[in-house]
Amino acid sequence: MNNFPFIHLIALVAGFIILLIVKRKYQKMRIIELIGIFILYLILVALFTEQVLKLARKLISLIQLQ
Repeated sequence: MNNFPFIHLIALVAGFIILLIVKRKYQKMRIIELIGIFILYLILVALFTEQVLKLARKLISLIQLQ
C-alpha cells in the first residue's frame, strides 16, 4: 500500500464528477459516449503511474543500448 497512487485515484474521481456535471448540462449526450471518454481518461491517468513510468524508462534504456 506504500506506492498506492492516491493522486491518481483523486484525479479519476474528479474526472468522473466532471463528466456527470457535463451530462447534466448537455442532456443529448449518450451514456456510451461518456463511458468512452472516461475509458480514454482512465488510460491517460494510468500512463502516469509509477509502474508505467518505470517500464518506459526500461524501454528507453534498451533502445539506447542498441
